[in-house]
Amino acid sequence: MVPSRYQHPVLAQHRLITLLPPDLVSEVNHAYFLHILATNPKRVIPSGKSLISIVTQEKLGDSWLDDRDQKPKLEHRVAQSMHAAFWDSTMDKLSSPIPSEQNIHIKRLLQDILEAISALLPHEHPLLHLLSLPPPPSTAPLYSFIGVEKEILATLRLRCAPLRDNEIDAEMQNLQRPPLNVWPADKTRVDRQQTSGTIKITPAARFVVQSLKAILTVIDHMKSDLHNFLLGSMTEEQLEALVIREAKQRERDLVIKLWSLQNQYSHQHGEETVREQWRQWCKHTRETTLPQEDRWKARLMTAIAMPVPLNCAPQEIVSQNTTGNELPPQLFFSCPALYRLQDHLQAIVIAATLRSLTRLPPPSSHTHSDAENPAETFMQRVWSLLQTELEEPMNTHEADDKMLKLINLADEVVRARRLVVGTLDPSVEQRLREAVKWTLQPNDPVFLLLQTRLTEVLLDGLATKECQQIPDKLRTGRSYFNNSDGHFDKRPKLAYEPEGPTYVRRRPLPKIVGPVHTIKGFEDPILGKAIDEAFTRLSQIVGWIECVWGDLV
Repeated sequence: MVPSRYQHPVLAQHRLITLLPPDLVSEVNHAYFLHILATNPKRVIPSGKSLISIVTQEKLGDSWLDDRDQKPKLEHRVAQSMHAAFWDSTMDKLSSPIPSEQNIHIKRLLQDILEAISALLPHEHPLLHLLSLPPPPSTAPLYSFIGVEKEILATLRLRCAPLRDNEIDAEMQNLQRPPLNVWPADKTRVDRQQTSGTIKITPAARFVVQSLKAILTVIDHMKSDLHNFLLGSMTEEQLEALVIREAKQRERDLVIKLWSLQNQYSHQHGEETVREQWRQWCKHTRETTLPQEDRWKARLMTAIAMPVPLNCAPQEIVSQNTTGNELPPQLFFSCPALYRLQDHLQAIVIAATLRSLTRLPPPSSHTHSDAENPAETFMQRVWSLLQTELEEPMNTHEADDKMLKLINLADEVVRARRLVVGTLDPSVEQRLREAVKWTLQPNDPVFLLLQTRLTEVLLDGLATKECQQIPDKLRTGRSYFNNSDGHFDKRPKLAYEPEGPTYVRRRPLPKIVGPVHTIKGFEDPILGKAIDEAFTRLSQIVGWIECVWGDLV
């Protein structure tokens, strides 16, 4: 189960947990957990653990263990029908007194076992050939089937991990003691059962079904062992590629499903709905000289700069009024990170605005004195206060806490001004505190000016494309990738990925190159570091959106 701290915040914010089916809520939370694992793994992976521990726990990549033909597997069907009625029905069919009817059901069971076990054996293995054959005519089909079960267990015993030896040995011992009435009943009893239309569950049928369940359990355990072994043999780069692939697919499927839920659209229609909402959202972009493919980034920065919190939820199933700063469906899983980024950027602007009231000298990189630097001390204290608020969960800011933080920030501004001018007249101090209160308003001219400067620089960085670097050596007509000998290969290559986990190639998130220059009003080193962090976060979010939704944006 996904830890509560990794549950999608939007579900709780709009009470979607009570509006959506529980299974869908669980799917969304799990997909959000994978989204964090793909975009910010340090937040998910515990200290002292590696990515392999999380990937193993989440059982990613199970599809690699499937048969190449992608046939329906018994374990999937059983997982949906694992109740007493399923096994009772199987026992009832195997209890038929007519051998030919028993053989019909045994043939189906053999096919199911073949599909379940094929991932554990090479294609040419004799057991696979045996299971693919129809059961031979017999007066005692169940007894013959028990012999097949013994053969299956013997094969599994040769290939299983030592951990599974006792489990298989115990079942093999059990198969040595079949019920005495394996053979069909006498002719009179058969006729009587056919006339009455009722078939009593025989001990032989019960014995065979119980053995079959045990064999399927062994197969499932061996698949799990193989899965963990394959994951353990993968490099960190391959594991990252696996997580990214899994997160991308689940994110796309669930977003389309959520936004199509109300009207029960088809999958294709759901994609069109998502695309249309993106287009409508991008229409509100202010005039810009950016190329067409970058204009959505300008729209995103406009939304982030708004004083209203970002929001993204399916409008058809949201029962309460929204904030008015709606994001398109493509940003549903990125919305919590964008919400935190919005607060982070607002805190940077607040810190810069407060510094403008202190009259502290501009920071100098040439100061090497051991004496306390008033400007540096002020910004450290203010940024610590703001960071405390940033670390609080979404939508938990109480009015009393906000007032207390405002008083603390005003105290820091007054303290810094005193370091510059000495003592302050009480009336001057009161006006300064009032200035702090008004300057922190989103519609304050100074706040808006600094916010605009910061937003424009970040947008310029996002829209800067990575330039093609001049190579050290001319390699006209050659691939950028080395071959196994370390030399550049002239042969063109298709982007083909063979099946199997060991061939997973890393698909890194697109990196957006655009250095953040020093911004007027944000020269303080602490603010510069915070801006760099914000730009890194923003670049990763934008890169992820382009990576996942490139065809639907």
